Amino acid sequence: FQLRDSLVSSGYSQVPQLTSSRPLELQNTIFTLGGNNNKRALLVGINYIGQNGELRGCHNDVYNVKQYLVSYHGYRERDIQILVDDYNNRSIFPTRQKIISALQYLVQSSVAGDAV
Repeated sequence: FQLRDSLVSSGYSQVPQLTSSRPLELQNTIFTLGGNNNKRALLVGINYIGQNGELRGCHNDVYNVKQYLVSYHGYRERDIQILVDDYNNRSIFPTRQKIISALQYLVQSSVAGDAV
């Protein structure tokens, strides 16, 4: 709920929703931001442009989450990799291989206590 409150107070009109078919315990989680304080993220936004079931807003979601991680959790912009299906920028297009490579980088460059 802290994420939602932070986004609303920052003026965002759309905030992420958390849904689950099972009850979730959100107060006691296995995730930690302790350790050596290295923080890295991979954010992928796929709108499926021109396909059946095309979505809208996935790119905005990625950029909003990036801003949230930087502003509220101390992530450095250079430690957040973004892949979106933007046909004007092929370098960040989320191909299967790019997603796998990005995940492999996260695993290989992380140690216990990192926030990934």
